[in-house]
Amino acid sequence: KLPKSLLNEAKRLLPKSNYVGFSITQGNEYRKKSWSIYKFISLANKCLIKNKTPVFFIEKSQEQIIEKIKNQVPSALFPEIKSELSGPALVTALAARLDQAITIDNGVMHMMGLAEIPMIVLFGPTNSEKFAPKNNYVKILDSKKIYNTSDIESITVDEVYNQI
Repeated sequence: KLPKSLLNEAKRLLPKSNYVGFSITQGNEYRKKSWSIYKFISLANKCLIKNKTPVFFIEKSQEQIIEKIKNQVPSALFPEIKSELSGPALVTALAARLDQAITIDNGVMHMMGLAEIPMIVLFGPTNSEKFAPKNNYVKILDSKKIYNTSDIESITVDEVYNQI
Protein backbone atom coordinates (compact mmCIF):
# COMPACT_ATOMS: atom_id res chain seq x y z
CA LYS A 1 0.00 0.00 0.00
CA LEU A 2 2.93 2.30 -0.65
CA PRO A 3 2.60 5.22 -3.05
CA LYS A 4 3.41 4.34 -6.65
CA SER A 5 6.08 7.07 -6.70
CA LEU A 6 8.04 5.28 -3.94
CA LEU A 7 7.66 1.88 -5.59
CA ASN A 8 8.90 3.36 -8.88
CA GLU A 9 11.84 4.99 -7.13
CA ALA A 10 12.73 1.67 -5.48
CA LYS A 11 12.61 -0.05 -8.86
CA ARG A 12 14.82 2.66 -10.37
CA LEU A 13 17.37 2.28 -7.57
CA LEU A 14 17.25 -1.53 -7.53
CA PRO A 15 16.17 -2.48 -11.09
CA LYS A 16 17.35 -6.09 -11.15
CA SER A 17 17.00 -9.05 -8.81
CA ASN A 18 19.19 -11.21 -6.54
CA TYR A 19 19.68 -8.50 -3.92
CA VAL A 20 20.54 -9.16 -0.27
CA GLY A 21 20.00 -6.22 2.04
CA PHE A 22 22.06 -5.31 5.09
CA SER A 23 21.11 -2.98 7.93
CA ILE A 24 24.10 -2.66 10.21
CA THR A 25 23.84 0.49 12.34
CA GLN A 26 21.96 0.97 15.54
CA GLY A 27 20.14 4.09 16.63
CA ASN A 28 20.38 3.55 20.37
CA GLU A 29 24.03 3.97 21.34
CA TYR A 30 23.46 2.84 24.93
CA ARG A 31 22.98 -0.86 24.24
CA LYS A 32 25.68 -2.85 22.45
CA LYS A 33 23.59 -4.51 19.79
CA SER A 34 25.75 -3.92 16.71
CA TRP A 35 27.50 -6.76 14.96
CA SER A 36 31.00 -5.91 13.71
CA ILE A 37 31.17 -4.06 10.40
CA TYR A 38 33.93 -6.48 9.44
CA LYS A 39 31.56 -9.42 9.92
CA PHE A 40 28.99 -7.70 7.70
CA ILE A 41 31.68 -7.03 5.08
CA SER A 42 32.78 -10.67 5.18
CA LEU A 43 29.17 -11.83 4.89
CA ALA A 44 28.49 -9.44 1.98
CA ASN A 45 31.51 -10.79 0.12
CA LYS A 46 30.36 -14.37 0.76
CA CYS A 47 26.95 -13.48 -0.70
CA LEU A 48 28.69 -12.72 -3.98
CA ILE A 49 29.44 -16.45 -4.23
CA LYS A 50 25.67 -17.04 -4.39
CA ASN A 51 25.38 -14.37 -7.13
CA LYS A 52 23.68 -11.97 -4.72
CA THR A 53 24.31 -8.23 -4.87
CA PRO A 54 24.82 -6.68 -1.42
CA VAL A 55 22.59 -3.67 -0.73
CA PHE A 56 23.39 -1.59 2.35
CA PHE A 57 20.84 0.55 4.17
CA ILE A 58 22.94 3.25 5.80
CA GLU A 59 22.12 6.91 6.43
CA LYS A 60 23.75 9.34 4.02
CA SER A 61 25.48 11.02 6.98
CA GLN A 62 27.48 7.86 7.75
CA GLU A 63 30.07 8.61 5.04
CA GLN A 64 32.96 6.88 6.84
CA ILE A 65 31.08 3.59 7.10
CA ILE A 66 29.89 3.83 3.50
CA GLU A 67 33.44 4.42 2.23
CA LYS A 68 34.81 1.55 4.31
CA ILE A 69 32.25 -0.83 2.83
CA LYS A 70 32.73 0.49 -0.73
CA ASN A 71 36.47 -0.13 -0.41
CA GLN A 72 36.01 -3.73 0.74
CA VAL A 73 32.84 -4.68 -1.17
CA PRO A 74 33.17 -2.78 -4.47
CA SER A 75 29.94 -4.21 -5.92
CA ALA A 76 27.83 -3.12 -2.92
CA LEU A 77 24.93 -0.78 -3.55
CA PHE A 78 23.77 2.10 -1.36
CA PRO A 79 20.41 3.05 -2.90
CA GLU A 80 19.44 5.73 -0.40
CA ILE A 81 22.44 7.92 -1.31
CA LYS A 82 21.29 7.96 -4.95
CA SER A 83 17.81 9.27 -4.22
CA GLU A 84 16.31 12.65 -3.46
CA LEU A 85 13.61 10.83 -1.52
CA SER A 86 14.12 9.46 1.98
CA GLY A 87 12.21 8.08 4.93
CA PRO A 88 10.73 4.89 6.31
CA ALA A 89 8.35 4.32 3.37
CA LEU A 90 11.26 4.43 0.89
CA VAL A 91 13.17 1.89 3.01
CA THR A 92 10.14 -0.43 2.96
CA ALA A 93 9.75 0.01 -0.82
CA LEU A 94 13.46 -0.77 -1.32
CA ALA A 95 13.21 -3.78 0.99
CA ALA A 96 10.41 -5.15 -1.18
CA ARG A 97 12.99 -5.38 -4.02
CA LEU A 98 15.27 -7.66 -1.95
CA ASP A 99 15.41 -11.45 -2.00
CA GLN A 100 16.44 -11.38 1.65
CA ALA A 101 17.69 -9.03 4.37
CA ILE A 102 20.17 -9.43 7.21
CA THR A 103 19.88 -6.94 10.03
CA ILE A 104 20.48 -6.23 13.65
CA ASP A 105 17.62 -5.15 15.93
CA ASN A 106 17.08 -1.55 14.78
CA GLY A 107 14.51 0.74 13.24
CA VAL A 108 15.36 -0.28 9.67
CA MET A 109 14.63 -3.90 10.64
CA HIS A 110 11.04 -2.89 11.39
CA MET A 111 10.74 -1.02 8.08
CA MET A 112 12.09 -4.06 6.22
CA GLY A 113 9.74 -6.32 8.15
CA LEU A 114 6.77 -4.44 6.67
CA ALA A 115 7.89 -5.63 3.21
CA GLU A 116 7.36 -9.24 4.40
CA ILE A 117 10.56 -10.53 2.85
CA PRO A 118 12.81 -13.30 4.20
CA MET A 119 14.99 -11.85 6.93
CA ILE A 120 17.76 -12.98 9.24
CA VAL A 121 17.73 -10.86 12.38
CA LEU A 122 20.63 -10.82 14.84
CA PHE A 123 19.90 -10.20 18.50
CA GLY A 124 22.22 -9.69 21.45
CA PRO A 125 21.05 -7.77 24.52
CA THR A 126 17.51 -7.06 23.32
CA ASN A 127 14.54 -9.41 23.53
CA SER A 128 14.05 -11.22 20.22
CA GLU A 129 10.58 -12.46 21.16
CA LYS A 130 9.43 -8.92 21.85
CA PHE A 131 11.17 -6.99 19.04
CA ALA A 132 11.49 -9.38 16.04
CA PRO A 133 9.16 -8.77 13.09
CA LYS A 134 6.08 -10.96 13.30
CA ASN A 135 5.87 -12.81 10.00
CA ASN A 136 6.67 -16.26 8.65
CA TYR A 137 9.80 -15.13 6.79
CA VAL A 138 12.01 -14.24 9.75
CA LYS A 139 14.89 -16.33 11.07
CA ILE A 140 16.21 -15.24 14.45
CA LEU A 141 19.80 -15.66 15.59
CA ASP A 142 19.79 -14.69 19.27
CA SER A 143 23.11 -14.89 21.11
CA LYS A 144 21.26 -15.35 24.41
CA LYS A 145 19.54 -18.49 23.12
CA ILE A 146 22.50 -19.86 21.15
CA TYR A 147 25.41 -19.03 23.48
CA ASN A 148 23.79 -17.91 26.73
CA THR A 149 25.32 -14.44 26.36
CA SER A 150 23.98 -11.04 25.41
CA ASP A 151 27.12 -10.45 23.31
CA ILE A 152 25.89 -10.30 19.72
CA GLU A 153 29.50 -10.70 18.54
CA SER A 154 29.34 -14.36 19.59
CA ILE A 155 27.25 -15.01 16.45
CA THR A 156 29.59 -16.07 13.63
CA VAL A 157 29.60 -15.08 9.97
CA ASP A 158 29.19 -18.74 8.99
CA GLU A 159 26.11 -19.12 11.21
CA VAL A 160 24.45 -16.25 9.37
CA TYR A 161 25.69 -17.34 5.94
CA ASN A 162 24.26 -20.83 6.49
CA GLN A 163 20.80 -19.25 6.97
CA ILE A 164 20.88 -17.54 3.55
